Amino acid sequence: MKQTNNVYEGENRSLHMKERIGYGVGDFANNMMYAPVNSFFTYFLTNVAGLGAGIVGTILLLSRLMDGVSDLIVGTFMEKIHSKHGKARPWLLWWCVPFAVSLVLMFSAPDFGTTGKIVYAFLTYNLAVTVVYTAINLPFGSLAALMTKNQTERGYLNISKMVFAFGGGMVVNALTLPLVKYFGNDSSAWMKTFVIYGAVAVVLFLVVFFTTKEAVTEEAEKNDTVEKVNISEALKSLVNNKYWLILLAIFFLNSVVNAFIGVNVYYAQFIMKDDSLVGSLSIFQNIASFVAFAMCTAIIRKAGKQKIAIAGVAISFVGYAMVLVNPTSYAVLYTAAVVKGIGNAALSGVMYGMLADTVEYNDWNSGIRAEGLVFSANSIGQKIGSGIGSAILGWVLAGFGFVSSSAIQPDSAINGIRMIFLYVPIVVFAIMFVILLFYKLDEEYGGIVKELEARAEKKNAQK
Repeated sequence: MKQTNNVYEGENRSLHMKERIGYGVGDFANNMMYAPVNSFFTYFLTNVAGLGAGIVGTILLLSRLMDGVSDLIVGTFMEKIHSKHGKARPWLLWWCVPFAVSLVLMFSAPDFGTTGKIVYAFLTYNLAVTVVYTAINLPFGSLAALMTKNQTERGYLNISKMVFAFGGGMVVNALTLPLVKYFGNDSSAWMKTFVIYGAVAVVLFLVVFFTTKEAVTEEAEKNDTVEKVNISEALKSLVNNKYWLILLAIFFLNSVVNAFIGVNVYYAQFIMKDDSLVGSLSIFQNIASFVAFAMCTAIIRKAGKQKIAIAGVAISFVGYAMVLVNPTSYAVLYTAAVVKGIGNAALSGVMYGMLADTVEYNDWNSGIRAEGLVFSANSIGQKIGSGIGSAILGWVLAGFGFVSSSAIQPDSAINGIRMIFLYVPIVVFAIMFVILLFYKLDEEYGGIVKELEARAEKKNAQK
């Protein structure tokens, strides 16, 4: 394999820093939708649109279950539709503008009456998240596996992706409520805020499109090794891919926890009596994440992704558990935010790279290489997990007597907010820790790649 300017040509190439950063900014764009859905959408529907918390929970659960099906549909189309720009990159170009439009529609609250608001919320949420977000996020996630087969480079791509993801989340969590207040603190102010977020997303998705290259796709086409994927057989292969199933569970559970972030705005408003706490805690947590990402970059080759992921889950568990010491202490909340940021960065910094490695395992185990369907684990797990988490949030609030659009809540509702904020994440991280103990692909990956190369050489020799 030849080398030019220290950059390997072909599917195992090293990547320019421009490509790593260019790829990473895509998750800043994704978080213009993903972060506000987790952090503010339940609050928006209950306190701005005026819908009941139980109704909101039901809307989100039904929508997310539908959303899981949309991931398989997009993954299937990814395996069938190729263009001159590759297998994943064109989707960023096709869907960036619909992404912005649907985002604004989702955070609009026209006065259609109660029934009309319910229907509007259901339709716009599904347009934005079930259709558009799936159509752009799944190909974006798959792109890392199509840029290179170099495992270390995939780790770097994942770290770049997550640095910008946390950056996007920090910006959204820190600026949304201040921007809404600046624009008038009414329903139109929410819409104006998300016009800005949508415009930012369009620009960044175009940056990804123009700075990345699908070397794996190009190499396969050049060597005439592109094969049509039998979708039913590919789906069966995923069921037999134990590491894919493990990561599906991890993405699901991690998204359940992320959905519970939506309780933060309620906790800040009704327990701490300080709306600004949402943004300031997010800043502390994300700054800690940025520092932790730098550490992940330094140790990823030595420690391996699984060990880093396990450490991240354990640290996150400690971060959530320590709040129990004094749930209303600012010092404890800010310290816990830093610890959570470190743990979340360690897990997020490697989990997408781990998922990319399951592409090779799937190829080795079943003879089927299907990046689109493999990466649907990320999208399916995120969306169904987020849906269930958001539904639980809405149902618990409703079950404990939360009163929509009210500045004063009964003691029962306050207890429900405390329960979600303090206890549920601890249980979820304990389960994740146990699951990750069974992930052993780091130890097996080198041998798998060598065997795949040997198979390819044998196949080419027989032609």
